[in-house]
Amino acid sequence: MIIAATDLDRTLVHSARAAGPVVPESVVCLERRGDVPTAMLTPRTAADLVTLDRHATWVPATARTVAEYRRLDLPSRLGVAPRFAVCAGGGVLLVDGEPDASWAREVRRRLAVSAPPAEVARRLGTARDADGCFLVARRAQVRLDGLAAWCAERGWRVDVDRAKVHVLPVALTKSAAVAEVRRRTGAAHLLAAGDSPLDADLLAAADAGIQPVDGRLHASGWRADHVAVTTGSGLAAGEEIAAWLVRGLRPT
Repeated sequence: MIIAATDLDRTLVHSARAAGPVVPESVVCLERRGDVPTAMLTPRTAADLVTLDRHATWVPATARTVAEYRRLDLPSRLGVAPRFAVCAGGGVLLVDGEPDASWAREVRRRLAVSAPPAEVARRLGTARDADGCFLVARRAQVRLDGLAAWCAERGWRVDVDRAKVHVLPVALTKSAAVAEVRRRTGAAHLLAAGDSPLDADLLAAADAGIQPVDGRLHASGWRADHVAVTTGSGLAAGEEIAAWLVRGLRPT
């Protein structure tokens, strides 16, 4: 059995802003804000994800909250309903669409070594809680000077993503949640895809992985011998990643 654990935004699905220089006339829109697509992919990517879900255990692994993930409505819009999904950066494991109580207890145990979210929220000033797992704030409203060091002393880490600042407990990782899926399924092989520093641990844990050339992780200089890099960007990178994952299902 093979697990394919993939980030979603800016890896497989893209907003209109992140879609890249060439946007095909036909796209599959999973989410929009008003008339502007905030999550779309090409029909070819969509078809490959159906294949991936059919022949492997596809695990969407995202920093989206459960509500934000459900808003994509993969069963209706792609025709697939992944049995497992990792939300909130590893803080929530969905099994058949519902939060898994056993994993929730494990997350509480892991997070007990970090400072309480309320203490970190006071330092940020204004922040949104993400499923009780981490905090999100607007970059313009956060004093970044000294924040990373302050958080590190309290068992938290900082990821600045364009206009947003994500502040997460160090013990919260996508790779830990995916490892739990691997344990439950007995999968022998793990493929992974992701674009941001929050995906580095997942890619590092995989047997083979891929990252987009226009991702923040690649821009940071992060490389690994077992992690490929796309040649295309935006929606084209999404196609390349989905096709790479499907090829990974075939014996070599």
